[in-house]
Amino acid sequence: NGCTSTETYLDYIYVEDVMAAFTPSTWELTGANQEVQFLNNSSGAVNYLWDFGDGTPSSVEENPSHTYSSAVANFSVELIAYSALGCTDTAYRIITVKEEPIFYVPNTFSPDGDEFNQYFQPIFTSGFDPFDFKLYIYNRWGELIWTSVDASEGWDGSYGNDATKLVQDGTYSWKIEFKALMTDEKFLVVGHVNVIR
Repeated sequence: NGCTSTETYLDYIYVEDVMAAFTPSTWELTGANQEVQFLNNSSGAVNYLWDFGDGTPSSVEENPSHTYSSAVANFSVELIAYSALGCTDTAYRIITVKEEPIFYVPNTFSPDGDEFNQYFQPIFTSGFDPFDFKLYIYNRWGELIWTSVDASEGWDGSYGNDATKLVQDGTYSWKIEFKALMTDEKFLVVGHVNVIR
């Protein structure tokens, strides 16, 4: 019986070559409220859907910009590229966060028993490792008179960590050693503080 039949369909299956790709203007954030411009390098696509990785609404722009309002974690950015027939390809990039240490050290305090300025201590707002912190206080002769490894503990004007022995009014030197939280970079800062009662 060797009957045969043949049928040919021209252009019956169409393969679309869509590729999602993008480049951010920066790969690393150094603080909050930092804007990143995204350059879309996709090919074969006509529509786009962006997820910036921080829970904010997505974007359908071709080359969007986005402002990250916080810098407390790394962000996984996703781009889905759509072809004219609805085929998709997805690209991911990680925007890392480098949190710089931000701190303030006052230059005067008055441990006089009222409710204001009773302690001398640096104020850290971000970027430091609280488990790798040391504060040293020296008198004018270079003698170490007070030390702490707790960033939440301030110097009360005492001598030798004895609250009953108070130093005289005057200028004292301080030294702070701490480590950056994200990079383990070590910092050493020095300065002076005035004790006024």
